[in-house]
Parts: sequence; C-alpha cells; structure tokens
Amino acid sequence: MRQGALPAGLLAAGLVLTGCGGSPTTTNAAGSAPEKNPYAPYESLTGTRRTDKLLADAKSEGGTLDLYTSNTDIQDLVDAFQKAYPGIKVHAFRANSETVLQRAVQENDADKPQNDVMDTNDLELRALDAQHLLHAYEGPAEANLKDAAKNLGGWTAERFNAFVVGWNTDQVKKGEEPTDFADFADPKWKGRLSVEVGDWDWYASMHTYLTEEKGMSEAEADALFKKIATNVKVVKGHTVQGELLSAGQFAVALSVYSHTVDKAAKKGAPVAWRPAVEPVILRPNGVALMARARHPAAALLWTDWVLGAGQKVIAESLRIPAAKQVPGYKDPIPAGTKTYSLSKTAETDTKKWNTAYDALLRGVPAAG
Repeated sequence: MRQGALPAGLLAAGLVLTGCGGSPTTTNAAGSAPEKNPYAPYESLTGTRRTDKLLADAKSEGGTLDLYTSNTDIQDLVDAFQKAYPGIKVHAFRANSETVLQRAVQENDADKPQNDVMDTNDLELRALDAQHLLHAYEGPAEANLKDAAKNLGGWTAERFNAFVVGWNTDQVKKGEEPTDFADFADPKWKGRLSVEVGDWDWYASMHTYLTEEKGMSEAEADALFKKIATNVKVVKGHTVQGELLSAGQFAVALSVYSHTVDKAAKKGAPVAWRPAVEPVILRPNGVALMARARHPAAALLWTDWVLGAGQKVIAESLRIPAAKQVPGYKDPIPAGTKTYSLSKTAETDTKKWNTAYDALLRGVPAAG
C-alpha cells in the first residue's frame, strides 16, 4: 500500500525526474561528481568464474548483505540463498513499501547509505532510480527474464503481483461467482465488498482500463466507482485483507493479490478468485542494486541468484516469477484471461490518482 505525504511527495518528485531521461545511476544522491562503479570488476564475468569471484569478494567484504524489502515472503528467499551460499549472512529489514523508500532516501541524503539491495514495488523503485540511488543490473540472469521484467532503468522485475477479485466461497456460492466488475455497483453487494486503503495504483489502472479499453467516458467511470464505493468497506494492508476475507468479514475483495488468496486456499480457507473477473492487473515488483552499496559483491551475488535459481523459490511461494522458464511452474492466471499492466498514468500522475482515490473512499466504513 502507499499513503502519506512524504512517500507521495517522493514518488511524485522521482517520477517527474524519470521522465526527463535516462538514469545516471553512478551519480551520487547530491547530484555532484560521479562515484566509482563498485560493480565494474564483475560486469564482464560470466559462469562459475563470475560466481566464484563474487562469493570470494563477498566473504572479504565481511560475508554480509543488507537488504531492504517490502516482500512478505522474503524469508523464503533468504533461507534458500543462505543454503546456497552459507558463508553469506543476509540482514533483511522488512517494512511496507513507503517505509523502505523513505528509509533509503533519508540515509542517502545524510550521506550514510546502509543497504546493498532494494526489493519492493515498482513505483518506489522508479522514485529511487530517478534520484540516482540505483545501479542497473547487467548479468547472465537477464537472458531468461520476460521482456516486461527488463529495461526498466536502474531496477529489474523479479516477480509480478496480480491484483484479482477474490471471494469467500461460503458467502458466494458456486454458480454465483462475480463475472463483471461493473456488477459490483449493484446494491445487493452493500457492505459485502472490500478495498485496500492504499491501492490507488489499482484504482488508477482499473479506471484507465475502463476508459481506454472498455470505451467508458471519464464521467461514466467515475460514476461507476462512486456506486461501487457505497458498497465497500476499507481495509488497511493486503495481509489483513486476506485474513478478513478468509474469516468472512466481507464476501468479496476487489483488489486482493492472487497469491494471498491462493495461499489461504492452500491452507483450507474458503476463498477463491477463479474464474477471474477481468482484467487481472499485473504490477512488477523488483530487485535493485544500490549505487552506493557497502557490500557490492554480495549485492550482485544476491541479484544474480534471485533472478536465476531464486525464481523457483518465488514460484513456490505462489508468486508470478519474472523468468520465462521456471522448472515445474504453472501460471496461476488461466489461459485466455485478460490482463492489464499498471497504468502509465499511475506512474506519472501519482498525486492525481492518490487524491482521487482518497476522495472516493472518504466516509467509507472500515472492515472488521
């Protein structure tokens, strides 16, 4: 989720800068003289020669990796990485995406960068990249990544979150599943729907889909959302949203993550999201090397691994990996389902969509 004056301001400033051209990722945060590229010794290496050199140098750096992340499944990756490279200790700071963005920016502004790698949502990564805090990844793992995961500037997608409509199967019986997003304006859903309080990017994408793909006017899309808002309850946090959906606190979550529903269903909760209510909105979540990493060899070793062998761990967490091929992986999105990428206007008009979503939910009751 994303909310709060400082994160919104950082995002807005960062994304305006992004539109001005490429990201000079070796320039320091103050925009003064370029700094030495800490990854240069490794960028021409491949295969075991690259891995062996990175591992040896990572141990020489102290055998430590400092990671900032908003990924709720980060421990799965940390455990698997440390099993693969037992000589490297990962220190992971996990918080929501706004907090990890704020922390990294403040530390670099104070000229005291503390993390080596960032793992978080796309808009926060774009903001960091625009402030020249990231270094673009160049490595062998790129060859097996989906096109949508590459050429994003100073960061690379490691997985994709899918916003889906999920429902409680005790409250929405078989044969009564929702099929069309517009149907949620029906008064029969009064008090039975939920949205997440910070999902303005989902809102921006759904609104844009309705106008650009379905042919609605801006006024018609606004009117539809206002009707839907009269039926919803607001939840703070996607994890909480999933828990409340499983508990039957509401019948339908309009903007829940597919992996949240799938994990709950795997544990026996009465929840589902298939057949999908179209569109399924895909948002890239990425990994980024910090331009001023204290442990650059460990940072690059982690990034090579998470974009390579680590993709299997991501798939096992019921996430959508960025790799084109992952052994044993089956795409959770049914074949033929309409998907829609995060709206480009959400990347550039953050203040507009933040404000509009806040206004839409003003006065809407909280769930729970």
